[in-house]
Amino acid sequence: MALSAEQKAFFQEYGYLKYDKRVLSENEITALQQRSEAIVAGRLNHLPPRFIQLEAKFRNGDDPNTEMLDKVRKMTQLCYFDDLFGAVAKKAAIVDVIEDLIGTNIKLYTDQLMMKPRFNGTVTDWHQDSVAWPMFAPQEHVSCWVALDDATVDNGCMTVIPGSHQWGPISREYRDVFLANPLLAQPTPVEIKAGYCMFHHGLNFHRTGANSTASRRRGLALHYIRAETMYMGVADEEARLLTECEKPRGEFRFMLIRGQECPGRV
Repeated sequence: MALSAEQKAFFQEYGYLKYDKRVLSENEITALQQRSEAIVAGRLNHLPPRFIQLEAKFRNGDDPNTEMLDKVRKMTQLCYFDDLFGAVAKKAAIVDVIEDLIGTNIKLYTDQLMMKPRFNGTVTDWHQDSVAWPMFAPQEHVSCWVALDDATVDNGCMTVIPGSHQWGPISREYRDVFLANPLLAQPTPVEIKAGYCMFHHGLNFHRTGANSTASRRRGLALHYIRAETMYMGVADEEARLLTECEKPRGEFRFMLIRGQECPGRV
């Protein structure tokens, strides 16, 4: 077991866990930083363009005075297209914890390299990841958020609402009413040093602040699900292509990380 009984109990009660062990070496951090920069700069082109999203203010026109690395909001599905990022999703230091939390048969749903660019990184407001992914049943994702740069309150680290996962999925129309309820715990910022990580339940409410500092704040979010999970598909074609890595309908299978495939499931 990677987690102590106390750590598992903390996660189950509060829906998140700031992990106390390093999961990436300095050399691995540098390699991943350089790989992300090469992709953004166009020196590598193995990640299709639809998986690179700019910050909103840069989507409708060019700004020659801002370098590309300071325009990108996030890159997704890197673990499916890039060997270095794919290796992170399979690291025993991370997957051993995931196994403690969801069991032995583990798949990767998706990944997101949240760039939170210096000066331009915008707020990601309160949300539950699983609510955005209704095509899975049950909604029992667990995410690992790995810092590639130091994540602080000033540059937009994650903030969680402890225990909010225990209330189940909250539809967007009721989100603000739910968040105003005095039964909820106070928001807790989670600062993380580069090379370390946190884990959180897919139904835990969380947000990240803006980054107006001169420091980059890249964080790799790895979203894991049980291999026994039911996948009901995505009707909208653009959303399906994003989810299924541009594969033709019926061909895509989510990445097996550990354990066994489950016929008829993800």
